[in-house]
Amino acid sequence: MVNKRARNVRSICGEIIMLFLSILMLIPFYYLVVNTFKSRQESAASPLALPKQVVLDSYKRAFASMNFFQSFTNSVVVTAVSVTAIVLLAALAAYPIARRKKKGYKIVLFYFLLGYMLPAQTIMIPLYNLLQNLHLLNNIFGLIMVYASWCNFALFLYQGFFSTLPVDMEEAAAIDGCTPWQSFWKVVFPLLKPITTTIVIFEVMWVWNDFMYPYVFLSSNKSFTLVMQVYKGVGQFSNDWSMMLATMVIVLVPVAIFYIFMQKNIVAGITAGAVKG
Repeated sequence: MVNKRARNVRSICGEIIMLFLSILMLIPFYYLVVNTFKSRQESAASPLALPKQVVLDSYKRAFASMNFFQSFTNSVVVTAVSVTAIVLLAALAAYPIARRKKKGYKIVLFYFLLGYMLPAQTIMIPLYNLLQNLHLLNNIFGLIMVYASWCNFALFLYQGFFSTLPVDMEEAAAIDGCTPWQSFWKVVFPLLKPITTTIVIFEVMWVWNDFMYPYVFLSSNKSFTLVMQVYKGVGQFSNDWSMMLATMVIVLVPVAIFYIFMQKNIVAGITAGAVKG
């Protein structure tokens, strides 16, 4: 009886702590959204208070200053093509690594691990020079190439998931006359749906919200992704914070909606690929 009461007390204390941490994590989002509906003076005077009067001037100025539809289209194209390339490259690379037990494939896996451990900032200058030599600077397809090259994270998730799949179906497909290429696409790849969904969610959020690569490799307003429009609020001597906050909300809304609809698949996908590695 005492042990049960102690467990209940610990459970309640844990829930209170988690609730407090959740509220703490929501404060920046509350600050972001609330101050977009205030005037500049009210935002400066009481940043955490609710607006006395709802003002949409920040959103009007944000839409007026950005080429919204062009930037939105660029973001959608970059995100969709980059994530598709990451999924295909990672799946095709992880399959032989997981299925072949030779030492050479373990070396290849270690090579990808080294690439994953390397900070992106350390190779920024070589990447810039490479895109410049390929005449792909200020080009969204050059940006797509950079994103697609970072398929290491997806590769490791796929490699762990492949280790949980029995080879019996692939052997049966081979007996029926399927080539390894046909076996992969017709038998194996459809089974990757749980982990593929998880990878797509993480990669979409990364590519859509990334600021560093577009800032370095894109220079014209015509090529800007949506997240680059936030930078327009930065001036030489002052920052237009109200417009920047409104732009941030505009940028976050599409990916937030995407995450809400897809979040139920995250845990299932990760646990499915975490049994073996």
